[in-house]
Amino acid sequence: MSGGRWWQQTDRVLLAVTLLLVLLGLMLIASATFHVGRDGAAEYGYVLRQGGFFLPLVLGLGFLQRYDYRRLFRRAYWLYGLNLLMLAAVMAVGVSALGAQRWIQIGPVSLQPSEFAKLLYIISLARFLCSARVNLQRWRGLVWTVLFLLPPFMLVLLQPDLGTSLVFCAITLGMIYIAGVRPAILQRMFLGGLALLPVMWFFVMKDYQRNRILVLLDPESDPFNAGYHVIQSKIAIGSGGLIGKGLFEGTQSQLNFLPENHTDFIFAVLGEEWGLVGALVLLLLYFVLLYRGVSIAASAQDEFGRYAAAGIVAMWLFQILVNIGMTVGLMPVTGIPLPFLSYGVSSLTANLCAVALLLNIYMRRKTALF
Repeated sequence: MSGGRWWQQTDRVLLAVTLLLVLLGLMLIASATFHVGRDGAAEYGYVLRQGGFFLPLVLGLGFLQRYDYRRLFRRAYWLYGLNLLMLAAVMAVGVSALGAQRWIQIGPVSLQPSEFAKLLYIISLARFLCSARVNLQRWRGLVWTVLFLLPPFMLVLLQPDLGTSLVFCAITLGMIYIAGVRPAILQRMFLGGLALLPVMWFFVMKDYQRNRILVLLDPESDPFNAGYHVIQSKIAIGSGGLIGKGLFEGTQSQLNFLPENHTDFIFAVLGEEWGLVGALVLLLLYFVLLYRGVSIAASAQDEFGRYAAAGIVAMWLFQILVNIGMTVGLMPVTGIPLPFLSYGVSSLTANLCAVALLLNIYMRRKTALF
């Protein structure tokens, strides 16, 4: 395929909004991690590292877009097995940080396999839902789907990473909805989930996870520990006003009152420095991103592509809602990154691969000529 034809068959809106989100993320990371070294010069270690990986990833995105996604159909179950091995390796040889064992050290680079696991799970579940035996009009089909979910869900939950494990649930829910699960089954599944909440609370969740939920109801009950992140985040967002204090001018971020300001709480940096206007611009970009994902799912050439696109949209939507919700005190604090904005090479790489898969499905949609 020639370069001109490749460009004509590319979803340029999706590509443009992705690049804008990444560039916005690099600016916010630069501001959140800015500091002056001993020699008086500004240091931008985090943004240089993120940006250094971004450039080759953009080139790789073009290659992945040309790879026919339908080839993944035959390899999906192998990818599922690889996914489980990768997550199990974290438990065996992973690196611990911040009270969790979620990373694998490869030379100077720390990779978080659970970020890649989400996309691999989407691909494998899309293949699984295409199977003739998975009839989501009956309970048996849903049971098989839940059994398919459990291994990666449990391996991530044991790291422990409750937030990411819930992303797998959101992906599954979005994909089975598109696959035509009967509404009555969804209703009963929801009621069953509510019935399991006491079991999760007393036997599955850690003490710090329970504290985060209690603090959601009253952050002032523990203002210097579990509630500190939310209080500082709300102060930062509220102080931004309409147009914000300006890039590199946020006091909560620059003076290090706001913890994890370049990762989990990067939206608070945006709210403080760019204000309500900046937050609305970001939400508009996310709306376009999700809208293009839904459109690609609707025009996909086959069920496999449609389910995969729906899984990507469900993954992004859940992460956006939970991350922004926790920064404004509407969701409990979890380690879920904001797609394309939060610092993290693994998260950025996995999300760009997801974009490449969407672009791939778009190129081979129903109206394609090849």
